[in-house]
Amino acid sequence: MARPRFVQFFFAGVVATSGSRLNSIGPVTRSDPDSARYGFVGGAVKAGANFLADLIDRIVNGIRGMALTGAAMVGCSSGASELEVKPQPAVSTAPAPAPPKAVEPKALGKFSITFYYVIGEEEVVAKKKPKLEPANDNHAEAGDAELAAVTAPPERVTLYQGKSCQPIAEVSREFASQLALQGTGKLRDGRVLNVWGNCNCEHSPCFKVTAAQWGTGGSGRQLQPFRTVAVDPKVIKLGSLLHIPLLEGKVMPGRAPWGGYVHDGCVVADDVGGGIRGKQLDLFVGRKGWFLGMSGSGGSHAWARHVPVFDGTRICERKGRKVTRRAGSI
Repeated sequence: MARPRFVQFFFAGVVATSGSRLNSIGPVTRSDPDSARYGFVGGAVKAGANFLADLIDRIVNGIRGMALTGAAMVGCSSGASELEVKPQPAVSTAPAPAPPKAVEPKALGKFSITFYYVIGEEEVVAKKKPKLEPANDNHAEAGDAELAAVTAPPERVTLYQGKSCQPIAEVSREFASQLALQGTGKLRDGRVLNVWGNCNCEHSPCFKVTAAQWGTGGSGRQLQPFRTVAVDPKVIKLGSLLHIPLLEGKVMPGRAPWGGYVHDGCVVADDVGGGIRGKQLDLFVGRKGWFLGMSGSGGSHAWARHVPVFDGTRICERKGRKVTRRAGSI
């Protein structure tokens, strides 16, 4: 291996210096007793210079090797560091599915809403028969004035049981007419009657006694105030859940459990009626007083005309007798 230039210069200097000293001494001969000593010194100096040059050479090469090793170690460390901080490629993931669109309830059209209730016998005022004029020229004498002023009692009719034509009760004609119109009524003795249908008895239609507090509908289910509607089965199937947005937020008249709550718009088609045709809904409201409580300004129910009605399958639910809005529905 070639020595570095400064080592060569050092070596040359040492040799030159030694040479100058030897030359200053003069020529050396064998006979000179100091010649051997000077020759020994010169050889020792030369050998020491060579040793020193070799030692410096080794030191320099050692330093150079250490530098290269350190550089290599730094390079490895740098590479490892680069590997550590090198970002990992992003893992591709499938895009999250879009949330399902809310399905709007099916619109059934605009309906006119009417109302019916359980009519009480005591709520109907019977009209008295008018005084009949005599069929001839006979006139009452002055003494018969009080007798002439007396009118006949209200006309009474008998209500009959369907099929058997067994009499149920004798009532005023006015109450019998209202009972046939509303479909459900309550006698003075507390019995609740439902219309049965036309019959061949002395008075038609016929009726049946029911244990249900509010009577039963055409579906056989018990009527529920503010939840049951009578429909035309040709337009709306019996048992269908319906949603009437116009009822939402309205406070129902009466007290719990039948009234006094905020309506959610859900009703059920559990009844039919002879006078219900086409797009008409007859909402059962329980009592006559509650019917009056459903009126708008001036006692009118005009707000219930041309009302949008929707299929309530996705919005409403029925659990037993209870009809309510489905949890989480729009």
